[in-house]
Amino acid sequence: MNQPQSLALLFPEIKELLEQKDYPLLKQIIREYNSVDFSDVWTRFADDEKVQIFRLLSAASALKLFEILEVNDQKLLLERSSDESVFPILEGMDTPDLAKVFHKISPRAFKKMQSLFKRQDMIAHIDYLMKFPENTAGSLMHPEFVRLSPKLTAKQALLRLQTVIRPHQKDHLNSLFVVEDDGRLLGAVDLHDLITAPEDMKLGELMDSVEGIKVRPETDQEEVSKLFSKYQVDGVPVIDAVGKLIGVIGVKDIVEIERQEATEDIAKMAGTRAAEIEERSVFKVVRLRMPWLVVTLCGGTVISFIIKSFEPVLAQILALASFSPLIAGMGGNVGSQSATIMVRNLALGHLSSRAEQARAIFREFGVGVLLGCIYGVLLAGVAYGIYGHQYGFKFGLVVAIGMGTAMTIAATMGAIVPIFFNKIGVDPATATGPLVTTTTDIVSNFLYLGLATLLLFGRF
Repeated sequence: MNQPQSLALLFPEIKELLEQKDYPLLKQIIREYNSVDFSDVWTRFADDEKVQIFRLLSAASALKLFEILEVNDQKLLLERSSDESVFPILEGMDTPDLAKVFHKISPRAFKKMQSLFKRQDMIAHIDYLMKFPENTAGSLMHPEFVRLSPKLTAKQALLRLQTVIRPHQKDHLNSLFVVEDDGRLLGAVDLHDLITAPEDMKLGELMDSVEGIKVRPETDQEEVSKLFSKYQVDGVPVIDAVGKLIGVIGVKDIVEIERQEATEDIAKMAGTRAAEIEERSVFKVVRLRMPWLVVTLCGGTVISFIIKSFEPVLAQILALASFSPLIAGMGGNVGSQSATIMVRNLALGHLSSRAEQARAIFREFGVGVLLGCIYGVLLAGVAYGIYGHQYGFKFGLVVAIGMGTAMTIAATMGAIVPIFFNKIGVDPATATGPLVTTTTDIVSNFLYLGLATLLLFGRF
């Protein structure tokens, strides 16, 4: 059997079949592919086309696709699909995922969806989760979990798991927590340890501490993500004000969060927002990009004044101007690299102490010095080769020092700025990119032209 060609290549054909309403042939083509493949081209379809394709998928394929779509697309499909096609989707999804979608739909649509559920406990769980703000631990947690008593033996605990775990609920086995009779969280038990432990060993002796990983429901999802990364756990317990276990966040829930956070950080480093990635309106994209471009504009204005103040020097040695963009550009690149690394390390919780932050700053300073020396020497050779016969050795020296200074300052700024923003409670990804680049341009131009004035003309 031949392997079907890429769905992206078939996109024009699918669009044509949708326009012609040739649904039998379209259904045949769609069912040759894994429904996950549609996520790659999903944004290229119009809303009506998305709904039509979704209706042609089998119930299992529709659920698989629905679970990986963005929340706005999930909302669209729920509101515009029939009850018969929606019901299998609702029954197959986890309550935290449903709560995310229901946060977005209208109250009327929400009531309609609730009426489709057969299990009252599921409705109660969704209502409970929707009380918590979006993007918090409370909105992500699973209120259904296995409670194990510290008095149970390993054998009794395994028998209990066999009794309470229903088919297709194996994810619950990844996060086993031990609680008191009143619900207060005591510890966690690994399934592998439970299976290999002596049959008569009590869970109170077998359990591990959860002191470092338990969170409150109002904890931001990014902080939860850091815990998974730091402790390499399969589940994080969510507790209330008195220490009672009220929910569990699994590793599957955190994968989507990390993708969202990475998208937001990448967009912020570019001086915009994650919303732009899915946004189609030109005017909205412009509005998202404008704020931090103002910083660049103001910085560019300052650079213009700096260059104007050194106009007599540039008039005498026009060759200085030819190296100014290169020096500023190299400094900006090094600064962006350092800033990106620092933002990532802050996001992962690798720079939690002052000592770690100081080491990171000195490391980036050292990187800037070494890179500056290497590229400074290389550029000095180029400058001397081109202009040495006119201006002598000092011209190459000015270019070398300018390059070295610019790269050193840029790398150091790239390390300090994210830490500063993090200290004052501002997301370090938000303004780091534009601010580091603009500051580096200002400082490098001032120092470069200042050094030229001092070394070539003996004045400043």
